[in-house]
Amino acid sequence: MMLKPRLTKYMVMMLVLMLSISNVGLAAAAEKDLYKVVVSKNEMSLEVGESGSVTVAGVYSDNTSSNITLSTSWTSNDPLVATAYNGTITAKGEGTATLTATYKGLSQDVQVNVTKKVKALSKNVQSLELRMGETKDIILTATYNDNTTDTNAANTAVWTTSDEKVATVVNGKVTGQKAGTATLTAKLGSQSVTVEVNVEVVKRVDADKSKVNLLLKQKESVKLTATYPDGTTKDVTDLAEWTSSNEKVADVLKGNITGYSAGSAIITGKYGTKSVSVSVDVDLTSKLSVNEQSIFFRSSETGKTANVVVMASYPNSSDVDVTSKAIWSSSNEQVATVFKGQITPVGAGSATIKATYSGKTVEIAVDVDTARYLDINDVKDTLAMSVTGNNKTKTLTLNAEYIDSSKEDVTSKATWTSSNEDVVYVSNGELVAYQSGTATITAAYGGKTVKFTVSVDVPDKYEMDKKKATVGVGETTSVKVLAIYGDTSKDVSENATWSSSSEKVAEVDSKGIITGVATGKATITAKIEGKTLTIPVEVGLVSSLEADTEFVVLSAKETQTVILTGTDGDGNVKDVTADAIWKSSNSRVADVKKGVITGNNSGKANITAEYGSQKITIKVEVDVISRIVASEQAISLKSGESVDLKVTATLSDGSERDVTDKAEWKTSSYKVAQVSKGKVKALNSGKAKITAKYGSKTVTIALDVDTLKYLQTDKVTLTMKVGDKATVAAIATYVDGSESNVSKPALWKSSRITTASVKDGVIQANGKGKATITVSYAGVKTKVNVVVEAK
Repeated sequence: MMLKPRLTKYMVMMLVLMLSISNVGLAAAAEKDLYKVVVSKNEMSLEVGESGSVTVAGVYSDNTSSNITLSTSWTSNDPLVATAYNGTITAKGEGTATLTATYKGLSQDVQVNVTKKVKALSKNVQSLELRMGETKDIILTATYNDNTTDTNAANTAVWTTSDEKVATVVNGKVTGQKAGTATLTAKLGSQSVTVEVNVEVVKRVDADKSKVNLLLKQKESVKLTATYPDGTTKDVTDLAEWTSSNEKVADVLKGNITGYSAGSAIITGKYGTKSVSVSVDVDLTSKLSVNEQSIFFRSSETGKTANVVVMASYPNSSDVDVTSKAIWSSSNEQVATVFKGQITPVGAGSATIKATYSGKTVEIAVDVDTARYLDINDVKDTLAMSVTGNNKTKTLTLNAEYIDSSKEDVTSKATWTSSNEDVVYVSNGELVAYQSGTATITAAYGGKTVKFTVSVDVPDKYEMDKKKATVGVGETTSVKVLAIYGDTSKDVSENATWSSSSEKVAEVDSKGIITGVATGKATITAKIEGKTLTIPVEVGLVSSLEADTEFVVLSAKETQTVILTGTDGDGNVKDVTADAIWKSSNSRVADVKKGVITGNNSGKANITAEYGSQKITIKVEVDVISRIVASEQAISLKSGESVDLKVTATLSDGSERDVTDKAEWKTSSYKVAQVSKGKVKALNSGKAKITAKYGSKTVTIALDVDTLKYLQTDKVTLTMKVGDKATVAAIATYVDGSESNVSKPALWKSSRITTASVKDGVIQANGKGKATITVSYAGVKTKVNVVVEAK
């Protein structure tokens, strides 16, 4: 289809117009010059393996800008620390690197600090209690991905506080600034922990006046007293935060109240988390005041009364005593009555005495046996008990402190209640635990109550039974998770979830049994009830290495085993002979395998043993001993006696060494004598040779046991009748002239048992005839002739 000429001409004109507009835009863009390159961050902190993003903007001469992140090229002065691509910065290793973003010849640097990745961050406290100006330290322990730990992490962590007015923190050092509660946060890498800080936390605050009546522009002071959980008190009037509900009527500064206009206001004194209120009435014309705003009676004070004086004050005249003119009333006449200012206590409780005069009213608070403060012995806010053992029952004492500062044991007078009697039952201060759980115990007396929580078999905290663990490769050790209940603890390891930071180094089962897999370090973690506990473990590492000998002397082909022991970080000693790496400096002289040293040829060598990053050296000499000498060449002993021999070796360098304990000792007759490490003990009569061998040298000592001069009996002939008994003693005389009764150890024989028998020198006449009794001892014999006649 052919286009009409008119339409064709129109399209050509439009095309020319569009080309013209495009050329104008290109010209405008070409006129803009790049002024500078700006990176969104000029410094970044990352952990190894983490990434962070930045954007790059180009700023032009006409003050416009554009995002050039994807067009920018990046370089790093240390690619092993950090690299960048398309605005993404990746941490590679520990250190500091400078990354440079470049676009059209212009560049901008980004400083990147890379630290080890923090796997876990732990604190030594859950909360802190401070007074103003007091400081305490929080210790942080960081565990990194390579299983190393840093117990000084508080110095490198970033600390923040939720309220600097309450508490400040620098490198873990916390300082109490003013009363209140703040939360401290420590952040290291991607890990963080929090610690709650309570500064000047008090149990209660009290004002010395509950109501104040003022005339216009008149002033009156109120004292504020704080009572701490430990029972101590402090005047906090100047430290408290004072406010007025109506500053136009009355305002307050450090406890000093000033009346500004007629009306009523509530003055509040706040210290820490506690506060107290004082009502204020301000009048333009007059006011009533009393000499006592609060009165305390003890019911034990029979017949005691108090007289109150009411004064009326006027702006332009002196005060007038209107005690007898006022109208008096009591809010509770069962507690106290009043007549013309004389107040009489009736019964325990609180009452308000009012005096009204000329349209004004003043009040007096009366307390009878009303406690100002209750305290339970040995209990703060919580108490731990158990359904078994000594912790099943507790006996508590309730003490009341009255307004007059006197104190009294009111355990039996108080009303005791338990919020859950199935868990804990209470009566007159006697607590009995029945089942696990928690209950709130309340003791009420004299208008006051005190409460505390009892936890039955509910732990105060969880902790490991060790600070660290050591174990050998292929060996096991146990770690326990303990639930702490006051002063007692319970093993709850099986209830925890266990894991290892490196199972290639150490494994852990569901009961906390750790198995060493390979030499190195790992962190074992136990999680229970939302709590995480960690313990560092060293596998196959020792703090010291010792051999049972530092010097070995051998003959060719002779062997000696050296026992190697390692002491780990816990002080445990272990035989690591078979696990150590053994080497010889000269295998031609001596070689070694698993602690067994073998002498090959004459000479000297050093044997080294390595285990658990420790190393030890043993000197070896093969066939270099010149001689050995015994302290005795011959000895004579009696049965049962013993003697200590000493053997001295003369080495090749002429030096001498006592080798008694190292020598190989033998006896030629174990019936005659035994020997061990030079100690010879005579057993039976006879002769033996004692030999001591060390290296290739041997020395021999001659031994005589029970060497006799002669043996004799106290009777040579006996005439006996059938059935008779006679005792004969055998006396041995030794070569040294000493004598000994040897009747029992000697050997007795009868030539004719039917005539006479013998045992240990006791002869029994059996039948008519003759017999010869022979006694033998230590190789010597003697005889006794016996004649037995008919009875």
